[in-house]
Amino acid sequence: MPTPRGPTTSLTKRGQILGYAILDGPQRMTLRQISEKTGVLQSTCSNIIRTARERALENGIEDLCTTENLKPLPNSVKGSNEALTEAEKQHLVETALRDADHCRMTFAQLAEAGMY
Repeated sequence: MPTPRGPTTSLTKRGQILGYAILDGPQRMTLRQISEKTGVLQSTCSNIIRTARERALENGIEDLCTTENLKPLPNSVKGSNEALTEAEKQHLVETALRDADHCRMTFAQLAEAGMY
């Protein structure tokens, strides 16, 4: 199995990057401009554009913004915008479960445990 890569860029952001990449004429944008406009690293923008072009050649769909050309690589880590680390997630689960146990206690049990 391939080694997982970094977190993925959302499909919306990928579409935005590719939309800017296919502009022609005076509207044409450099990689730096695309990066500044989208807030995505230049290297990531470059990889997204390159991958979409490769896929377009493979699957014969010329439009870079189609889902087939946009979707992340299968070995990408899903959920790029995760706000919690694994340790924080575990703590949150433990806290929620502990709180759920308190919710099941009667008033007398809560008073006895010193929680009310």
